[in-house]
Amino acid sequence: MIMKSVKELKAADRGIVIFGAGDFGSCAYLYCSRVFPQACISFCDNNEDRQSGRIQGREIISPEKAVCLYPEASYVLASAGHAEEMHIQLSQMGIPDEQIFLSAKEDCYHLLTPDEMWEINKKGYEQLTHRTLDKRKLDAYTEKMQYSKIYEADGLKTRLTDKYLVKEWVKEKIGGEYVVPLLGVYKNADEIDFDKLPEKFVLKANHGSGMNYIVKDKGREDLPLLREELRKCLEYHYMDSSFELQYREIQPRIIAEKYIEEFQKESYDYKFFCFDGKVRMIMIVKSIGQEAAARCFYDADFHFVPCELNDGVPMPEVPFKKPASLEKMSDIAERLSEGMEQVRVDLYAPGENIYFGEMTFTSWGGNVNITPTEIDYQLGSYWRLGGIR
Repeated sequence: MIMKSVKELKAADRGIVIFGAGDFGSCAYLYCSRVFPQACISFCDNNEDRQSGRIQGREIISPEKAVCLYPEASYVLASAGHAEEMHIQLSQMGIPDEQIFLSAKEDCYHLLTPDEMWEINKKGYEQLTHRTLDKRKLDAYTEKMQYSKIYEADGLKTRLTDKYLVKEWVKEKIGGEYVVPLLGVYKNADEIDFDKLPEKFVLKANHGSGMNYIVKDKGREDLPLLREELRKCLEYHYMDSSFELQYREIQPRIIAEKYIEEFQKESYDYKFFCFDGKVRMIMIVKSIGQEAAARCFYDADFHFVPCELNDGVPMPEVPFKKPASLEKMSDIAERLSEGMEQVRVDLYAPGENIYFGEMTFTSWGGNVNITPTEIDYQLGSYWRLGGIR
C-alpha cells in the first residue's frame, strides 16, 4: 500500500489528527505545528492506557471518537510498524485516502533547533549504547561526536564534506595528482549526457554517504533506471536521518568521476583518525560491502589494536600487512587535517598511486558501539572539544 507523505499535506484548515501518541507522535506534532502553526491539532491512539492522557498538552482520544468529532480532518499516521493497519482502520471508519498521510520521524528534523535535535539524538544514542549521555561530561569519542555533529557544524566542514567542493580544496593543499579526475557535475539527473561519458565511470551524490554507482560497462547498464536512482539521491536529505549538520547547507549534485582500474585490484580503504593534525588511529577496511569484508584498527605506529564495531564487519583472522605507502599516506592525512580538532581522512593506495577519498567529521554519525569500550574512550581522550553550549 502506497501512502502519501505528510510533506504532501498542503493545507490544514479542517484540522489535523495525529494517529499515534508515542515518540513518533511527538515528532509528527513538531512537524505539523511548525508547518501549520494555526492548525487545530488533536491526538488519537488505539492504546487504551494512553487514552485520556495528554501529549503536547492535548488530550488523547480513541480513533473512533476522533473520526466522530473530526470527520473532515487530515489524519497523520505516526507509527514505525503499524501504519498500514492504521490506514485500513481509518478507511473502514469512512476516512478517505486523500485525508490520510504518513509521517516519519525525520520529517520534522530540519525544523528543529539544535537543542531539540540534541534531546532526540540523546535518546537514540542511549538506547544504542546503554550509556547515559550528559552534555556536561563528554568523554568517549562517540559521546563527543553527538555534540560536535549538532553544535559544531560550520562553513569549512560543509565545504570539506561536499564531495564536489572538497576536490579543489585538496588540490590547493596537496596537489591535483591525489584527486580522482572529475568527468562532470550535474544539478539534476536529467543533465547527465551518458553519451559523453566513457564506457566505465563512477557516479556519486556529493551530499551524503553511500550514494555511489560504479558503471563498468555502459552498454549493459540500465541507464533510465540509473537516472531514476540518481533523482532519488538528489531528493534525499542526509541530515534528516543523522543530525550531521555539516550536510545541511550542501547543494545536492551528482558528480561523475574517472573509473580507476586499480581500485578493483587494491580493495583496501585507509582511514586516518586525526586530532589536532596528528594521526592517532588507523582503520583499514577490505572489500567493504562485500562478503569478504574485514576491518582492522592500528595505532599511529601500526601496532594492531583489537577492536570491532557492531555493524557485522569482522576483524580478519590475520591482521593486514603494513602498506608500503603508509608513511606517505599518514603525512598526507596530517597535512589535510592541520588546524582541525578532529577529522577522519580517507585515502586509497592502488598500485603506485595515492588518491583522496573524503574528509569525514562524523564517523558513523557517532552511532556505533566500539568494542572494547576502552578504545572509544581512548579516541575521546585525543579530542579537545571546544566549549559546551
